[in-house]
Amino acid sequence: MGLTSEKLDLTRQSDVDLVRLCLGGDKSAFAELVRRHSSGVRTHLRRMGAQGADADDMAQEAFISAYEHLAEFRFDGPFAGWIKRIASRRYLKKVRANQKYVLTDDMTLYAPEATGSDDFRAHNLDAALNRLKPAERLCLTLNFSGDLSHQDIADELKIPLGTVKSHIKRALDQLKVILSPNSDPNPNPVMETGT
Repeated sequence: MGLTSEKLDLTRQSDVDLVRLCLGGDKSAFAELVRRHSSGVRTHLRRMGAQGADADDMAQEAFISAYEHLAEFRFDGPFAGWIKRIASRRYLKKVRANQKYVLTDDMTLYAPEATGSDDFRAHNLDAALNRLKPAERLCLTLNFSGDLSHQDIADELKIPLGTVKSHIKRALDQLKVILSPNSDPNPNPVMETGT
């Protein structure tokens, strides 16, 4: 006898069980997956660089695509990582279609969002991410939040693997400085000398 949501409290089911229920035709199980993960997907997209309503729209499109392709979920990793990878690819596709050049080092093309305070010592990750160069932020977010390997990021962005690794390393170094309790709230970009 198969599981049905009529007999189960969906909020107590694992993501894997919810996917199985949905594959068995239970649409309410997918609604529970959306409820659980929509906020995380929107946050992931915003951290990549998507703005407000665009992040919401792309998250919704990612869930629609996930529902349509749920049979392709291989159960070899968390559902959250799978849906974030779908959302990441939708974001990158939109960026390419609009011919926005996100892999630039020219910070004049990118204005960080106002945080309401110049004191970044509050350890606000989103505010700190907004202070990174767009390429660094994108690679870092794809790696840590999107769960993509360095090679996957290089393939998606069509840039060399070494460049991806450099962007991620610089982003992590910058975040350490920005989020340090002893950091200057208005620092100039840190330039490291080779050792």
